[in-house]
Amino acid sequence: MSVIDSKSVEGVEIEYNATGLTEEEALKRLSQYGYNEIKAEKPSYLLLFVKKFSGPVELLLWAVMILSYFLGNIRDFYIILALLVFNAVVSFFEEYKADRSMEALKQRLAPTARVLRSGEWKEMQARSIVPGDVIRVRVGDIVPADARIIESEGVEADDSVITGESLPKQKEVGGVLYSGSVIKRGEATCVVTATGFNTFYGKTAKLVETAKPKSHLQEAIMRIIKYLVLSDLVIVALMFVFGVFVVNIPLLTLVEFLLVLLIASIPVALSAAFTVTMALGTERLAKKSILVTKLESIEEAATMNVLCADKTGTLTENNMVVKEVEGFGFSESEVVEYAAEASRREDNDPIDNAVLDYAKGVKTRKQVKFYPFDPSTKRTESEIEGGYRVSKGASQIIIKMCEVSESDKKKAEEAIARFASRGFKTIAVAKKTGLKWKLAGLIALYDAPRAGSKELVRDLKSLGVKVKMITGDNIAVAREIAGELEIGSNIVDLTVEKGNANLEKMIVEADGFADVYPENKYTIVKSLQKDNYRVGMTGDGVNDSPALKQAEVGIAVANATDVAKSAADIILTKNGIEVIIDAVRESRRIFKRMEVYTMIKIIKVFEIIGFVALMFFAFRVFAITPFLLILLMFTNDIVTVSIATDNVEYSQSPNKWSVKPLMLTSAVIGGFLIIEALVMWFINSFYLNLSMAAFQTIVFLLFDVDDKLVLFNIRTSKDFWKVKPSVYIVLTSVMGVTAGLLMSYYGFLVEKIPLIAIIYVLAVSIIFFLAIDVIKKPLLKRFGMV
Repeated sequence: MSVIDSKSVEGVEIEYNATGLTEEEALKRLSQYGYNEIKAEKPSYLLLFVKKFSGPVELLLWAVMILSYFLGNIRDFYIILALLVFNAVVSFFEEYKADRSMEALKQRLAPTARVLRSGEWKEMQARSIVPGDVIRVRVGDIVPADARIIESEGVEADDSVITGESLPKQKEVGGVLYSGSVIKRGEATCVVTATGFNTFYGKTAKLVETAKPKSHLQEAIMRIIKYLVLSDLVIVALMFVFGVFVVNIPLLTLVEFLLVLLIASIPVALSAAFTVTMALGTERLAKKSILVTKLESIEEAATMNVLCADKTGTLTENNMVVKEVEGFGFSESEVVEYAAEASRREDNDPIDNAVLDYAKGVKTRKQVKFYPFDPSTKRTESEIEGGYRVSKGASQIIIKMCEVSESDKKKAEEAIARFASRGFKTIAVAKKTGLKWKLAGLIALYDAPRAGSKELVRDLKSLGVKVKMITGDNIAVAREIAGELEIGSNIVDLTVEKGNANLEKMIVEADGFADVYPENKYTIVKSLQKDNYRVGMTGDGVNDSPALKQAEVGIAVANATDVAKSAADIILTKNGIEVIIDAVRESRRIFKRMEVYTMIKIIKVFEIIGFVALMFFAFRVFAITPFLLILLMFTNDIVTVSIATDNVEYSQSPNKWSVKPLMLTSAVIGGFLIIEALVMWFINSFYLNLSMAAFQTIVFLLFDVDDKLVLFNIRTSKDFWKVKPSVYIVLTSVMGVTAGLLMSYYGFLVEKIPLIAIIYVLAVSIIFFLAIDVIKKPLLKRFGMV
C-alpha cells in the first residue's frame, strides 16, 4: 500500500493499493465525505406554490377581486379567490410533474467513471466515487474529481475550466488532474484525492443544461402576444372612452369589466404551457432511448431537414470483424501479431477488439508503452519489449509515414481498392526497428450495415430529412456503403478537396463525406447552415464537440465521450438510425401539440374580444359578465393543458414556424365563431326573448362548448374523427362541457336558462363545428399550415 497524498482532503491521509478500495471501505468513505457532487440550492416547493399567486395575471385578478369587494359583489370576491387557489394547485401540480420528469432525466444523464473496486474495473456514476478510489481516464473524458496521476500514457488535459487557458497541458506521473478538466490526449490511471465541495473547482461535469427561456418557437409566440396585447389595449381603450362618454357606465364597473376582458384575451400562459409540454415530452423520448439535454432541442429536432450521420454505429452495426490480411514483406501471422501488439482490450475500441479477437492464439510480446488511438493522427502506437515499435491505423496515414517502394505502393492501392469494392475498411500495420517505419501489411475489416438501414434512410427522406453520410474511411469504401444504403453516389473526399474554392457548394450538394477528420464536421455544419439548412449532426468523440454545439441538433451516439455528451442536445442510449427517426417523429408530435395550444388561444382571443367589443359598440351591452369570463378562463385552461397528452400526428415534412399564416388561419376561424355568437344573439332576440343576464349565460355556455370543439377541429388537419384523441383530452372535454351544461340548467353561479336555450346552443355549436371542420382543410392549405 502506497501513500499518495496525505494532505489532499483536509489533512486526511489518502491511500490506495493495486486492487482499489473494497465496497465496504468505499461506503465508509462515502458516509465520511459525502457524494461527489455539488447540488444547486433549489427553492422550496412551498415558495413555488406561493409564487403562483403573484404572476401578472394573478395580480390583475387580485385587482378585480378588490374592485368586486368595493362594488358589493361579495360572492364574486370569494369565488374568484377560490378559483385562484384552484388554478394555483393545478398549475403547481403540472409544473411539479414536469420538474420531476426533468430530475429523472438528469439522473439518467449523470456522468460516469471507470473505477477500480476489489480488483475489478467498474463503470459507475461519478457521484459515487470517494477519495482513495483508483480511476481510469482517457480521451474525451471529463475528469470526475481531483486526482493524482499514478500511471500516465501521454495524457494531456484541458484545464481551461480552472485556469482559463485553452491549450492542453502535458500531465506527468505525480501530477494533478482537476475535476471538470477534459482529457484531450492519452490515458491515465489516478487516485482520487478530493470530491464534491472539496475539489479545486468544486463541481463535476454538468450534462443537463437548464432550459433556455426562449426557443425560436417561443420567440415567435412572444411576438404574437405582443401584437395581441397592442390590439387588445387599443380596443379596451376605445371601449373605455365609449363607455365613459357615450354610455355613461359607472367608472369602477367599467374598469372591472375591461380588466377582466384584458386578462381573458391575452394568452400569457403560453410560455409555461410550452415548458410543461416539452418536459412531459422528454418522458416519451426517454422511453425510446432518447435523452434530451436541452428542452428547446425538441423544437429544433422537429425543424431539422438534414442529418449528417456517422457511418460507424449509426448506419452500421459497429461490430468490426477481420475479413482478410495481406502482408508486404511480412507473413500474414506477423502482420496480425504486430496489429495485436498495437491494440489494447481495455480501451474497448471496435478495431482493437476485432484485431485481438482475430489474433487469439497468436503469441505477442509485452507492451512497454501504449499510445491509444488519437483522432488527429488516426493511428495507435506501441513500444514493445524487444526494442521495436508497432503502429496500426488509417491506411493512407501509415503508408505515408513508411518507406514504401513504388511497386508496393501500387500493390497497396490496388488491395485497398479491391477491399473497398466489397465494402471493407482497410487499416495498415507498420513496424519500426531503428529510425525507419516499414509497412508490414494491410488488414481488411468489415462493419456490416444495420439490418433495415436502407429502409430507415428511405423513411428519413420521406420525412423531408436528407441524410449525408460521414466516415473516416476512404472514398471507395464510402461510395460502396452509401450506394448499398441508397444514400447517393456524390461522395466528397474532404482531405483531397481541402482548400477548394467551391468546397461549401460541394458540401451542400454532397450525399456523403469520406476521409473525414473530426474538425471537418464543424466545416460541414457551417456550410449547410449558410445554405439555410437546419442541421442534425451525430458525434461521439472529444473533437466532435464544436460541430455538435454548432448544429441545431447535436446528437451524441451511445458510448460517446463525456465531452461529446456535454455538447449535444440529444443523447442516444442505443445506436442506430431508427432511434434518430423516433426522435424526429416524437419531436414533431410535441411541436404539433404546442402549435395546437397556440392556435386555440389565439382563436379564443379573436372570438372573445371580437364579439364582446362588437356587442358593446353596436348594442351598448356587456355580452358576458366579468365573473363569467374569469370562470371561463379557468375551466378552459384545465382542458387545454391536456393537449400535452394528445395523440397528434407528426408532420411528414420538417416543421417551420410562421407567424402570419398562424394569425390569419386563427383570425378566419375566430371570425366564424363571432358569427356563431351573433346567430345566438339573433335567436335570443327574435325567438327566446330571454333577459340580458340569461343571454350572458348563453354566451358563457357557447364559449365553453366552442373551446372544447375547436380543440377537436384544430388538433388534426384531417377530418376530426380520423385521428383518435387521448383519453385525457376526451375526459376533460366531456367534463368541461357537462359542467357548463349543468351550471346553466340549474343556475349554479350563473343565471338559469331553459332547456330549449341549451339545445339551441348545442345545435348551433355543432353546426359551426362541422362547418369549421370542412373549411379548415383548404384554409390550412391556403395559408401553408400543412
